[in-house]
Amino acid sequence: MSASIISRAADALISPGRRDIAIAEIVLFSIIHVTQIPLRYMQEWRYWHHDKRQSPGRCYFYSWWSMVGLLAQIRIASSAMILSTSHPNKSMFIAESALQNVGLSPLLFEVSLVLLACGQSGEFGPGKSKYSKPLRFALHGFRFPIVIAIVLAIVGGIIDNPTLGKVGSAILIVIFVFVCGLVVWLAVNSRSTLPVEGHHGILIVLLALPFLLIRIVYFLLLEYGSPKFNPATGSVSALAGMGLLMEIFVVTLLLTARAVAMPICLGHTKQHMESDDEDQAVNTETPYNQSLA
Repeated sequence: MSASIISRAADALISPGRRDIAIAEIVLFSIIHVTQIPLRYMQEWRYWHHDKRQSPGRCYFYSWWSMVGLLAQIRIASSAMILSTSHPNKSMFIAESALQNVGLSPLLFEVSLVLLACGQSGEFGPGKSKYSKPLRFALHGFRFPIVIAIVLAIVGGIIDNPTLGKVGSAILIVIFVFVCGLVVWLAVNSRSTLPVEGHHGILIVLLALPFLLIRIVYFLLLEYGSPKFNPATGSVSALAGMGLLMEIFVVTLLLTARAVAMPICLGHTKQHMESDDEDQAVNTETPYNQSLA
């Protein structure tokens, strides 16, 4: 998103195709947001992994402001800006382009959170992860440089500073390569340490990485590619194929991975409750049997 592209786009009309994509984004991400809220709420209630006391309000808060929910809200806001006028000024175009680029962060954050959820598969409460402490630190830690990378890339494009943009892009590429290696390592080595649900969740995250790679390539093309990759006035096919479609695939796979690692089906819940009741019964009968002995 170089400054020259911004200046050219600020004087251009938004194409009808781009407006159609904006309508599609609003519809699709509204469906995603409305769908993921009850699913995430039930998962939070069933597998509460936070240090704070569990409550319906906190479960709803984490559901609404999940990374998928945040991405959906960003996409709805940016698309609404496109539909608000057919001839955006420079400030509006910069805001819309920044929202399009910032939306990549929630996807990468969600990868981290889903992988952490896979390590806690089948467990209730905080501190129940089957990962080692260094591995948990790595899964938490790569989020911070992602924010730095995307902010540097966006700011570098807005102020026409190629150095900042290149540094941000380089950090993003390095972090993505690290994430890919980490997910592959987990897929290979977690088979014996995680429950089946957790391991299957990691495999689904692995399937999402190629689509995420295309989305990152599109992000880099927004920074250094030709004007046809401009999110507001460029090629509609590039935006739809490399942007919107890839995000839908990644979001769907990440939601599926979390659903596999943290199932909320009634049968699973009933089995979990019966298992807890059996353990409690054994614990209460053991002292009595020992006294008889």
